[in-house]
Amino acid sequence: MISSKIKLFVIMNVMLFLMVGCNHGNKESAVDEFSLYLVSDLSTTEAMSKKLDDLPLEAIPVLTDKEIRTYNWTEHEFTMKEGISLEERLEGKVPASGKPFVIVVGNERIYLGSFWSYYSSIFNPDIPKIPSMWDKRNGNNIYKIRYGKNQDPRVNAKILNALRGLGKVIND
Repeated sequence: MISSKIKLFVIMNVMLFLMVGCNHGNKESAVDEFSLYLVSDLSTTEAMSKKLDDLPLEAIPVLTDKEIRTYNWTEHEFTMKEGISLEERLEGKVPASGKPFVIVVGNERIYLGSFWSYYSSIFNPDIPKIPSMWDKRNGNNIYKIRYGKNQDPRVNAKILNALRGLGKVIND
């Protein structure tokens, strides 16, 4: 009886050691380092009236660092990897009045922004915007996060460190 308890104890410790050892070198995490989530069920104006941590986000990000090819830090422009289209991911989700999003690094919400259409009469210069008219240079879609006035949340050190650590940043 005692020897079977000792055997069970040894087996459990070996299993625990193997599980910890196998996961130790795994740098891949379930949480994306950099991601962009759409805000659920709120207009941009409604989202701006709430605290960032109180905004309801969609369950799956519309964009993650895995889909970004490069991020030009000085211009706040990013390009997507081949075969990935932000337009397709947003199809039917962005009304003419715009759609709010939140930039997230790790599990921390960094800032509120909005996808915005040049055709919209609703314009808010107080938050970063990604216009719906994409720039095509050299066959690549280039998405620019524009900002008007007030303190610019795009220059957040956590965003820069995450993107730099992932090898995405150019022109910093």
